[in-house]
Amino acid sequence: MADQGSAGVLNLQSAAIFLLIFVVIFELFRRPKNLPPGPWRWPLLGNFVALTRSGKHLHEVLAEWAQRYGGVMSVGVPPSQSAVIVVSDLDIAKELLSRQGEHPIDRATLPLTDKITDTRGSFLWSKGETAKEARRFGLGAFRKMGVGKKSLEHRINEEARYLVESIGAEKNRSFDPSLTIQNAVSNIICSISFGSRFDYDDPKFKTLLGNFRVVFQNLGVRSLGNLCPLLYHTPLFAKVRESAKFNRESIATIVQEHQDSFDENDFRDITDMRIADIKEKERTGLAPTITHQHIWRGILDMFAAGTNTTSHTLLWLISFVIKYPEVQDKIQREISEVVGSDRQPSCEDRPSMPYTNAVINEVQRLRPVAPFALPYATTQESQLKGYTIPKGSRVIINLWAMMNDPKVWDRPEEFNPGRFLSEDGKKMIQHEAFVPFSTGRRSCLGEGLAKTELFLFATNLFQRFTFKPPPGASKPELKGILNLTFVPEPFKVRAVKR
Repeated sequence: MADQGSAGVLNLQSAAIFLLIFVVIFELFRRPKNLPPGPWRWPLLGNFVALTRSGKHLHEVLAEWAQRYGGVMSVGVPPSQSAVIVVSDLDIAKELLSRQGEHPIDRATLPLTDKITDTRGSFLWSKGETAKEARRFGLGAFRKMGVGKKSLEHRINEEARYLVESIGAEKNRSFDPSLTIQNAVSNIICSISFGSRFDYDDPKFKTLLGNFRVVFQNLGVRSLGNLCPLLYHTPLFAKVRESAKFNRESIATIVQEHQDSFDENDFRDITDMRIADIKEKERTGLAPTITHQHIWRGILDMFAAGTNTTSHTLLWLISFVIKYPEVQDKIQREISEVVGSDRQPSCEDRPSMPYTNAVINEVQRLRPVAPFALPYATTQESQLKGYTIPKGSRVIINLWAMMNDPKVWDRPEEFNPGRFLSEDGKKMIQHEAFVPFSTGRRSCLGEGLAKTELFLFATNLFQRFTFKPPPGASKPELKGILNLTFVPEPFKVRAVKR
């Protein structure tokens, strides 16, 4: 009997080994030829183990691999069963994204994206002609709402006064700055999209922002929901489903109120502009790329992106000046020399404040809130740098790798604002590989707005406060947390009035 049992175990082991060999051979024959190079991928698991066991962030691991395999490589990232193409070289990214007639690619969604909410009408996730029309409309609407003009500057400075007042009320106590800063930044996109701002204590506003945090925290590349989308329907994602539903219904209600009170002679915000744009297409017999019932989706994109990216960059900035107080001293000296203390900073001050701008750039280079561009997928087989990219391949653009490439940047791991300054420190230096807002035709729609917000909010804050760590607290490690965006770890700070 013992011999029979042993034989049974051996048979099972033999069968398992045979099955493993079969799967490996099957995968080898199934894989397309002439793919870009990359690390060995296990069947089904791909490079999942290697990507997660290092303890480093995904963008860091992929950047290290790019140094070994090149600016375009193929890796296995579950749940995709085919190779994912990772581009870490700016020139290759430009070739891929700009020559769409020869190498057509389009936006791809994350596995959870379609489950969380409808993407029709989305500025971020739209494809093809719909994406072109959405970008055309979005850029025009931002210009009409004052991006790049004095009217928007006044609006940001007004909100900055609310922010300074809120922080000043802490009276040197230790506090978490994330909520206050997020409130202020969000109110700018609210005023542009909805026509009004919210009080920081407004319960609906607080719930809306809290729910966006829940969704963003669970929509990252490494989210279990993206590795196994079926989990979205389990109790594990109940809070995410509830948060997404509340946000969707809240934004849709605001849009419906706009539709009910719409006046073609008085555009209050981008929502009114979108309603008018669709009505005009209907009047002239052109088929609109989105319908009235999907307006809310684009407005939700603006609210989410306009809130999270800029607020997290400001939080990174505060984290860095706490760790490097001499940097904060230099910023404040520049503010005192150029602006003084009797008036608020202005966009006209920017050319005279190269050091402040250089610090903002260096923070964005080292800790971009979007280390990856939103994902793409190829629409047909194409050639790239001598390699064959199959149709339907997922494409990841590693922006962090481009901004931390040792072949391009001197000691990129060091925080050094001077890399953006001339030798005399009086002028800004532009770096082609500085791409925190991505590159190509799908680069960040709100880049102009974000740059204006970052400068004005930052200078207003440092003009009025010196940020210090709480007594006995260690300085921030600046490691960060990678979800859908790359955010600093929660921290507390003291804001000492100047």
